[in-house]
Amino acid sequence: MATSTGKESPVVSALTFDCFGTLIDWEGGLKQALVAEGVFEGVKARFDELLRFREQREATWEALPYRHYREIFAVSLREAFVQHGATMDEPMALRVADSLRKWPPFPDTISALRRLGSHFPLLLLSNVDRAPLAAVVEKLGIPFAELITAEDVRAYKPAPAHFLDAKRRLGARAEGWLHVSASSFHDLEPAHALGIACAYVQRTSAKPAETAAPKFVVKDLAELCKKLGV
Repeated sequence: MATSTGKESPVVSALTFDCFGTLIDWEGGLKQALVAEGVFEGVKARFDELLRFREQREATWEALPYRHYREIFAVSLREAFVQHGATMDEPMALRVADSLRKWPPFPDTISALRRLGSHFPLLLLSNVDRAPLAAVVEKLGIPFAELITAEDVRAYKPAPAHFLDAKRRLGARAEGWLHVSASSFHDLEPAHALGIACAYVQRTSAKPAETAAPKFVVKDLAELCKKLGV
């Protein structure tokens, strides 16, 4: 059963989602891309460590003046390979970055979004560039009302720009806004700091950070549908 935490929020009137890691299988997609490039075996035993180091380097780059996510992903991936005793040239790193648009959704994503989309307006708040995100949305076949990317707001979550732009676009519906993510750092913590109710989707074994204070903790989007009564 889904877990509820904190005070009850107003009736939900709109849903915003993080995309990669929440709707799209980030770890599975990256593994698939590295296998396709023939380099996965070289880092297989340290894949989890490589993921964490790359994420740390990515966050460092994202805190600097804006540059496109494709570039940040590629440079942080190359840095992670070097850190773990392997190599990756820039063309390969960019090919892996470009493969983002092909990464698979989690098994529950499409059916749950269809159910949720029949009751609520859906928006995507993503650090990924607009073109690959639009390709992912087309593949999912879900009519999101808005896509808000780092390319649009010239900043990366956990900076507040995505959430402030979403609030502006939602208007009066922001009163019943629920943000859905599998990341405490990128989404739940900054959203909570802005007074936005959140649902944590536990895609990994990681628990939500205490400072994230999600209203709901669910194992997948199907469980979120049940929690919201759809």
